[in-house]
Order: sequence, then structure tokens, then C-alpha cells
Amino acid sequence: MIYIEPTPYIVGLIDALRRSWDGPIEALYITTDASQAWSLKVDGARNRVLPRGALSRWAAIWAALIRGRDRPILHLAGWGHSVLLGALLLGRSLRLPVAVESDTGAGRADETWRGTVKKLLYPLLFRLPGRFLPGGTRQVRYLANFGVTKERMTVAQMTADVEAIRRFCAQGRDGERSAARARWGLSADEAVALYVGRLEREKGVDLLLAAFAVAVARERKLRLAIVGDGSLRPRVEAAAADRRIVRLGRLSGEDVLRAYIAADFVVLPSRFEPWGLVVNEAMACGLPVIVSDRVGCADDLVRHGETGLMVAAGDEAELAVAMVQLAQDEPVRRRMGQAAERLISHWTLENEARNIVSAWREIAR
Repeated sequence: MIYIEPTPYIVGLIDALRRSWDGPIEALYITTDASQAWSLKVDGARNRVLPRGALSRWAAIWAALIRGRDRPILHLAGWGHSVLLGALLLGRSLRLPVAVESDTGAGRADETWRGTVKKLLYPLLFRLPGRFLPGGTRQVRYLANFGVTKERMTVAQMTADVEAIRRFCAQGRDGERSAARARWGLSADEAVALYVGRLEREKGVDLLLAAFAVAVARERKLRLAIVGDGSLRPRVEAAAADRRIVRLGRLSGEDVLRAYIAADFVVLPSRFEPWGLVVNEAMACGLPVIVSDRVGCADDLVRHGETGLMVAAGDEAELAVAMVQLAQDEPVRRRMGQAAERLISHWTLENEARNIVSAWREIAR
């Protein structure tokens, strides 16, 4: 298995796969801390970071593929990185079965030169893998647009460690909620909207701040808590001068879960979001979500009016209305949160691992 970087989701998934697969699994990472400072340790023969030098890197990949064992299966986390693309070509040249994950979802038609190149090359490139593992519905549509048949796809049901999150949130919800709110200066009677993610324009952080300014003028009990770091941190820090916005910085581990417990709903207003695991996490904590229609998991997880609300990407006014709606209606929040938790209870890492193992067995025949 070759991934760009170790993240909590990927490490958890590989652990689940090792419990489901009856053979050895070797995980290779191209780098570490590429998207953010995960600071996860990678050591041991079964989990390695590839060397930095190109020759050493490809020598390590070559050795892993031809090492004396039964014919291996090559599993790739996409094709967009040069190493992943090269590994795909190498694996097929060695006549190995190849499985490729995809969190890329179908969206607006790309009319740029890149879109034209993809239309020409992707149908040819996508003939090479034996099996694709799209995260969900939009990812299936994306692959189908380039000629991948349903027979060559196994939906992975991309997710977080839902069971562990549900256990943590259920064990001490009332006590943890009070303690977390006191720690971060949030009062018991306020409706807290939570954002968790990188502070970047593509995530819609600027839209969130603008929409919140409109929403809080209509509903004074609304508060906004922001978790994360990134290039828009100065803008968030400036906005947090208003006491109604609380910047919690970058949190990890159980502190992130405490932020969910302290919140009443989660907002993810991304302009671009291949999947959005924060949605899985929020739902596992029993929270409704507000997402933009560019969030890749929306078709599978966000049932408008049932598990959350979906708004048009970039529409500050619509986002503000949605925030006010959830802030003002506690019974609706509770109902949506319960429905969200029921839905996500089936999206476990164990189920995702079983789906992937099923695909591996198909192409290993």
C-alpha cells in the first residue's frame, strides 16, 4: 500500500485491514506531515517512509514489489502524485493486480486545458487498475465519467474511526461538554457552531466568517468555535477579537472530540472538498452538519433536513440562514443529530476494510 503521508485515518484503516486480511500488509509513505503536522511515528518493517532521493525511493518500491513472496497486490491512494502514477505504471508492467482508491468526486465540468487533457488521457490511464475503490457516490460518478464500469469499482465507504468516536462521546457527554465549554469560555445556553479543518480559502473559512457576522446579528446566542491552522490564521485571529468567535487553534486526539462534544452543530462550507472526514466525525458525535454542495461526502451522508443542511458553495446568505435555523431550534438539532449518528454507525473502519479486502480478493484471482 502506497500513501502520500500517514494520517490518523490512514493508520486506522491499515490497522483495520490487517485484522481483515489473511496475509502481510506493507505500508509505504511518500513523505510525512504534507497536509498538516500530524506528527505520527512511522517505524518498523511493515510501515515505512520512502527515502527522499528519487533513485533510493524507486529502489525501495521495486524491492517491495519483487520481494520473494506470492505475487503481491499493489494498492495505491490515487494517481495524482507522480510517485503514485509511476507506481501504477510499474505495477502494471510487472503484471501485478492493482487497486486504486479515489476520493475525487464529480463536480462542475472542467473547461480548462487540464480538463481537456484529462478527457483525453484518463480513459486510457483508468484501464490499468484492476479495481477502483471510490469513497462514495460522487466518486463513483467521477470514475464513470471516464469510462470505468461499475464491475471494476467497489465502493469503499470512506470513513473515520466512527466506533471509537461514538464510544468517547457517549461515555462522558454531559460532564465533558460542561468542562469543555468552561475551558473555552462558552456558556451553557449558547448555540455553538464548530468548524474543524485547515484555515484555507478552499475550505471556505472566509465565507464562514462573513456568514457568521450576518447570522449572529439575527441570533445573539450563536457562537462560533474554530479549530485548525493555516494561511488564513491572521484573518481568523482578527475575527476572534469579537468574543462571539473562539479560536481554539490546532487540536488533536481527544481534544478534537471534546470540541465536538462542546458544539451544537458543525459547519463545513468548502469551495473544494474531495470527501470531508470531519462530517463523519461530527455525525459519530451525534451532531448535525451544515455543508456546502462541494463537499464530496454530501450525497452519502448529508440528507438535507434529516442529518443536516446543504447550502450552495459560496453563498454567504444561504449559509447564514442555515446557521440561524440550527442555532434557534434545539429540537431540530437533536433530531438531526440522532439521525446522523444512526446513519454513520454503519460507516465504520471495519466495514471499509471489508470492502477493500473484497476488492483485493477479486483482483487476486
